[in-house]
Amino acid sequence: MTLRTCRFARTIILAVFLLSFGILLPLPGTAFADVLARAAGEEAAESIAPDRPRWGPIPPERLERWRAMSPEERERIRERYRRWKELTPEQQARIMERKRRWRELPEEQRSYLRDRRELMKDAGPEDRVVVRKFFDRMHSLPPGVRSAARQKIWEWRSLPQGEREEAMRSWPFYRELSEPERETLRWFLFARPGERPPRE
Repeated sequence: MTLRTCRFARTIILAVFLLSFGILLPLPGTAFADVLARAAGEEAAESIAPDRPRWGPIPPERLERWRAMSPEERERIRERYRRWKELTPEQQARIMERKRRWRELPEEQRSYLRDRRELMKDAGPEDRVVVRKFFDRMHSLPPGVRSAARQKIWEWRSLPQGEREEAMRSWPFYRELSEPERETLRWFLFARPGERPPRE
C-alpha cells in the first residue's frame, strides 16, 4: 500500500466518523445514549441514560416555591424523593392509591383527619395503645362494615355529648373497652384541635 492510498483511507475513515458524529449530535440525550449503548452491545441504555422526566415544564409558581424554601426543606424533599425511588412499584402504587383517595375526600373530612393527626402528637403511650386498638379493629372489619362504622362515627360527631355516649354504647367494640379507654377513644374521635388527652 502506497503512502497516497493510506492517506486516502485515513481521510475516508475520518469523514465517516465526523459524519456519523454529526448525525448523532442533534439527537436528544437519551436517544444519543441509546445509540451509544447499542454500539457498545448493551440491551438497554438505562445504565447510562438519565431518567426521562415524566412531566412537562415546571410551572413558574412551583419553581418560585422551590426557590423560597430553606436548604433544610429542600434536603427533606430530596430525601423523600430518594426514599420514593427505593420503593417497589407495588409500594408506590399503594401510596398513589391512598393519595388519590385522600384527594377525593371532601375538605371537611380531610380537615377532621388532619386534626386527629395533630391530636396524636400530644397523646401519651396509653392513649396511643387505645387508638391503635381502634385502628386494628377497624382494619379487621370487612370493607362494607368498615364503611358503615366510619359513617356512624361521622354522624356521632354532630350529636350532643349525652346522646353521643348512648349511641356509642350500641357499638360492640366500645362496650368492650374500660372506662378510661372509652374516654381516650371519645377524645381521639371528637376532640377539637388543641384539647388535651383525658389522662393528663
